[in-house]
Amino acid sequence: MKKLMRVAVILLLGGASPLLFHTETLSPGIAREACRGRIALLDSAYTKEFFRIHYPPCSPPVSFYLGAEEYQRYLRGWEYVLQTASLDYQIIHDGDVRKEGLAPYRLLILSNTASLSDAQIEAVQKWVKKGGRLLATFGSGYKDIDFDASEGDLSTREGRPGLHELWHDPFSALFSTFSFDPAVDVRITRYEGPTACLCGQLVDNVLPYGAEGNLLVEQPDSALASLVVENLNESQPAILTNRVDHGRVVYYAFAPEYIVSKEFGLPASETCDDGQNWAGRSEKLQILMRCTINYLLAN
Repeated sequence: MKKLMRVAVILLLGGASPLLFHTETLSPGIAREACRGRIALLDSAYTKEFFRIHYPPCSPPVSFYLGAEEYQRYLRGWEYVLQTASLDYQIIHDGDVRKEGLAPYRLLILSNTASLSDAQIEAVQKWVKKGGRLLATFGSGYKDIDFDASEGDLSTREGRPGLHELWHDPFSALFSTFSFDPAVDVRITRYEGPTACLCGQLVDNVLPYGAEGNLLVEQPDSALASLVVENLNESQPAILTNRVDHGRVVYYAFAPEYIVSKEFGLPASETCDDGQNWAGRSEKLQILMRCTINYLLAN
């Protein structure tokens, strides 16, 4: 499957070795109470325009993208998870991404939000440092893109200020796994915090995903999982958690919300059947997504 385009540009079972695990999540009832009115999900017109420019409209078999509405496949995936978990949330817009607009919220979710202004990035960084919780996926907060990460030395690429600094990625470009493997999975290496709920849920500690990911240049100690990328021997971080002053950040180097939307045909008004069977493919990913929300609200 093709999936996510790149970034801000655009875009224990099965005999594995014992892993550290730590259960630190809220019960569903407590989670619902704890997050009431405190979750913001950004619906960015900037990013929608970005997708309109970089993604062709649906035209099988040439394109199974949705043009500008391709962005909704990320946004609506998170909305589906929030709604099915009975979690109260608020859709916010580009004009709300400022000091006053973010102040009421405990948690901000950025669903592959590939286009953010410098002012928005600065506002989010300051909000996190003062105690906000940020959950960002795939291309959120990057400024550049590189479609073929197999060419050239990634360590020579200079970075510019961006949200990527919050999860200690020194480079401002998202480097897609597509040139190595267009359909990667995720291997959990530590069961704690955002990944705690997956303990005992996976075979060989592999979380099925099957789409593109972001190759991070450095390997932070805060990684809880790695991308399973064919033709690439080095471990590539997939889930990062980081304390930033009084705030906390969780970054996924992939976009589980995309698989949720594909399974449930979201957005419902814009379907583009690619002929694949998506039934059940987001089950474990949804566990991760709910677990991460609870973790960030509780810590």
